[in-house]
Amino acid sequence: MQVQNVSPVFQSFDQHYTLAKKLFTDLAKFFKSKKAVELEEKLIFLEIYIELISRIHFKEEKLKFTLFGPYKALFKSLKKVLHIKLVTQALEEETESTGIQFASYKKKLWKDRDGIYATAYDEILATPTNIWEELYKQAFDHSKQLRPLQINTATTQLINEELAFFKFDSEQQLEAKEIKDIYEGLQLIISLENIRMVSGLNPTFTDPIHTCMNDLSQLLYKWYQNHLFLQHLTFSLSKAENIPSKKYQSLLKKLKSNKKKLTAKAVSQCQHLFSDILG
Repeated sequence: MQVQNVSPVFQSFDQHYTLAKKLFTDLAKFFKSKKAVELEEKLIFLEIYIELISRIHFKEEKLKFTLFGPYKALFKSLKKVLHIKLVTQALEEETESTGIQFASYKKKLWKDRDGIYATAYDEILATPTNIWEELYKQAFDHSKQLRPLQINTATTQLINEELAFFKFDSEQQLEAKEIKDIYEGLQLIISLENIRMVSGLNPTFTDPIHTCMNDLSQLLYKWYQNHLFLQHLTFSLSKAENIPSKKYQSLLKKLKSNKKKLTAKAVSQCQHLFSDILG
């Protein structure tokens, strides 16, 4: 499709869309968790782009819901695939680094993993293929003749709203939902900054601030993986018929200690970014 009169930013959408649709088609033929996680990442960008054009075409009140609504169930299933994959990776890393086998837990984890993968595959098969063509058509139509000023205004609004939403308080403990919100918010801001640069606009923040955001994002990713591992292990052991052995108690203690350390680092880096730099 030719893209005359379409903002350069649409080229980014086109690239992510093309990869997402291919991943979706491949997954419908044969499910692979790696591709499912890649598709989830692409859908995050597509949702951000839709949020952007919805902000510009604000008179169309239900535009975002209309365009991304059909993907919600699929996106939710893919998110669960990501979560269980993070837990399995964490267990494999723990086993490799310590040499300790957690056979009974691994069996339970693998069973949960297979169930989540099967559900995600069913969701992929149940998703109508025509939603992809409709998404592309609407995104293309709403990207015609977008002016840099419109993109500048919309991205600035979204970034400022996200920063205000964080409401970071260094005196309070960061809860799991807050960690998740900050992590996803940083992904949104980083994507919007890339969109600005693709559109020929200057980024909102300097390179050192981008580095700080990326460092915090990576830390929160580690925190969330540890949190998911601890959460799943705790739940699994609570359902066990026998009293968990010492090795499981030691692992729980280790994960709780990791969570405490990572939380302290997260609070410190959030303090630095949101209060010292952006405050």
